[in-house]
Amino acid sequence: MDTLTRFELRKIMRRRSFYAGIIILGVMVIFATSVLVTGADITGKDGKELKGLAAIPLRMEYDRRLAGPLTAEKVTDAVKRYQKVMRDPKNLNEKGEITNEPYAKYIVKDYQITGLIRSAFSPVREYNYFIIDKLKPNDAKTFYQKRMEKVNGYLNYDYSYGNYSDKDKVFFIKMNESIPVPFQMDYVTGWENVFENLQFVFLISAFVIAICLAPVFAGEYQSGADSIILSSRYGRNKLIAAKLKASFIVSMGLLILSLSTYTLLMLVIFGFDGGSASVQMIDLLAPVPYTVLQTYLWSVFIGGLACLLVGAVTLWLSSRMRSPFPVIIAIVLFLIGPLFFPASKSSRLFNHMMDLLPGNMIDSFEKVTGYEVFHILGQLIPEYKAMAGFSIIVIALLLPLSYRAFKKHQVV
Repeated sequence: MDTLTRFELRKIMRRRSFYAGIIILGVMVIFATSVLVTGADITGKDGKELKGLAAIPLRMEYDRRLAGPLTAEKVTDAVKRYQKVMRDPKNLNEKGEITNEPYAKYIVKDYQITGLIRSAFSPVREYNYFIIDKLKPNDAKTFYQKRMEKVNGYLNYDYSYGNYSDKDKVFFIKMNESIPVPFQMDYVTGWENVFENLQFVFLISAFVIAICLAPVFAGEYQSGADSIILSSRYGRNKLIAAKLKASFIVSMGLLILSLSTYTLLMLVIFGFDGGSASVQMIDLLAPVPYTVLQTYLWSVFIGGLACLLVGAVTLWLSSRMRSPFPVIIAIVLFLIGPLFFPASKSSRLFNHMMDLLPGNMIDSFEKVTGYEVFHILGQLIPEYKAMAGFSIIVIALLLPLSYRAFKKHQVV
């Protein structure tokens, strides 16, 4: 790292806004983790409800029992076990409902696989909890067929904002057919909870990046240092490049800090198991052939690019505005504003354009596992890959514009 970059890096890191950002990230990670920990619950073996940290080991124990390929035989056995319990009068009360003791002893331990069965056999866009009561053991052998039927139903559903074209349908059917079967089961609660608040982590990280980078150029205008910088030997070339390099290093550092702290804290508490499981264990209809860990890496890549895009826009605004405060106001509106716009009910294209804004990109898990595709130059590209390309292109364009805006600035 050259001397000028180290100098600019120290300038950013010595500002109060940087320390405030670190505190905000710390509070965010603690809050996002505590919400999910306190929300954990399961019925214990004695029939009493377990909550928080006490619930996690038992859920881990039950789901680890089912780890391995999700074969038709495993699905059939789960249906048989469930119906055997539910059809025994000794396990039911006068209303025909299962009592607490057999529920805790038999039903809870199969919660993961019975949830997948209900999801696969329920009607499109529905979750029928009681559908498993109506199944025959032989029906369970059609689990993967039913999932594909549900995918077809989803693609052929009548949407007010525009239906899928025939090309879209063929594209997603082929994506689903490329998914390795049988799916790999495992305890995935830790990763599922990581995904739960990942959008929130990206949102706060993007905001912190913005408040740290807002003074990079605008702060020089406000303090009057621009006249000294731009008249110095390297003020119109190497120093500007150093500011951009330092800004990138700070942005990446803040991202790595927030993501690694949040992810590791969640997995230490809930368990690291499940990275090699199919992502369909979390979202059964996900059309991607990824493991949970691969999906996490894609989600981090997309969300991270969204944060870097916010940083690039911040630098561009900073190079054109006279003080950091209006830069922060503008970037907050740019980041959070789209979240208050409801999805269009008449135009899928409009929704695609809105999804390219960072505020919508940060919901990266939904984008990776969703059914949206962009038509670009005759090619069909999944939305999350189009987002990645769009972000990289815009960042690459904004950085030279920021460089040029500060370089051409006329000192008054």
